[in-house]
Amino acid sequence: MTEVAADATGVIAEHAVKLDLAAVPAEVVRMARSVCTDTIGVLYSASREAAVQTALRAFPLGDGPCTVVGHSGGASPTRAAFVNGVGGHDIELDDVHTSSRTHPACVIVPAALAAAEAAGDTPGAELLAGIVAGYDVEVRLSKAMGVQQQFDRGFHPSGVCGSIGAAAAAGRILSLSVDQMRACIALGAAQSSGLLTFEEDPSHMLKSFNTGVAARNGVYAALLAQRGFRGAPDVLTGRHSVLTPYSRPDPEPAKLLEGLGEHYEICFTSIKRHACCSQTHSAIDALLILQEQHGIAAPDISGIDVRLAHGAVAMIDGNPLWTHNIQYVLAVAAREGRIGREHFGAGWTGNPEILGLAARVRLSGSDELQTRFPGSQGAIVTITTGSGTHTLQRDIPAGSPDQPLSDAELRTKFDGLVGPVLAAQARADLWKALSSLERQQSIRGLLAPS
Repeated sequence: MTEVAADATGVIAEHAVKLDLAAVPAEVVRMARSVCTDTIGVLYSASREAAVQTALRAFPLGDGPCTVVGHSGGASPTRAAFVNGVGGHDIELDDVHTSSRTHPACVIVPAALAAAEAAGDTPGAELLAGIVAGYDVEVRLSKAMGVQQQFDRGFHPSGVCGSIGAAAAAGRILSLSVDQMRACIALGAAQSSGLLTFEEDPSHMLKSFNTGVAARNGVYAALLAQRGFRGAPDVLTGRHSVLTPYSRPDPEPAKLLEGLGEHYEICFTSIKRHACCSQTHSAIDALLILQEQHGIAAPDISGIDVRLAHGAVAMIDGNPLWTHNIQYVLAVAAREGRIGREHFGAGWTGNPEILGLAARVRLSGSDELQTRFPGSQGAIVTITTGSGTHTLQRDIPAGSPDQPLSDAELRTKFDGLVGPVLAAQARADLWKALSSLERQQSIRGLLAPS
């Protein structure tokens, strides 16, 4: 194990507690606002999906203080965090932090919203400060554990690290002291869980369950710590560090504090354009560009060859989870020009034309792309037609920090997600409120059904 300053938990706890939105760079505020707005849009869309509907049948709404987005009736903070955490990941349009291979927003935003509503008249700036703190904790944990080590050992980083990131976000919003935050982080770590068994579940529900549990765990931890529940003093770098079981044999605890307070991880996340695994996005973008440049229609394609980093291949090569099956998503993209949540129903996954084209997609690993993985999720795509071949390398997908979605694209995505749930005026009012979230005196009623 590499060396790190003693008591990293205390340093991180102090960072989370004292994080002041007024003192961070404007880009951090802008990105936190964008992530929160995008996630709320995702939650509205997911509110009509089977995973959320099933969770609500198991845990019906009542008169609690917190909102399950898109539904009438209240919920307890932990119940709201769980159901919204399920919805946040269910339609595969949540953000992805590439270098940590986590999906922070689907865990952190539901936990932050639940804590903010439980606290009462929480200002928008406090909600955003909690989200920023949660990112700084969750992402650094994944890097310290070792991203590939977690996958190699069968763990889902968004669930494992998400529990602790969600705890930090909720604890910041509930105004925990540094000592309470130390306990909160320990309690979040004690609940960390999440397995890659979701890859064998074509319903996607198990993958969404992982993030729902992580959001719930974080709120449990914060509420308990607020009331005096104790935990190990240094769960991050103490004798029984949470890093060890998920990353053996060689965690890197120094990464917990690397750039803390100067390098805000929320600025390095990507907002998705396609409703599928992020490892497929560069390939989808390259395919669509080649089709547009050369006037290639799906029936013209006799073969698609894709090269990705070796570390990306196993997760998406012929995966029974359709959102993570690169052959399927490229076939849909070639035929439809986009990938939406609707493309994963039985009418699509059983379509013989799409499955025929999917059978002509070949995937292989690239030594060159592996050298930049996971920080860069590039792809090299070659389309073969009767008139020749066309190749394009795409180093990053649209929505990445170096190629962010425009304000217009973010608004289009939001309207498309929220439109089926909220009427036009209610949708416009919500967008307006979220666009100035850091200036809102209270988030109370922000997510009330209209």
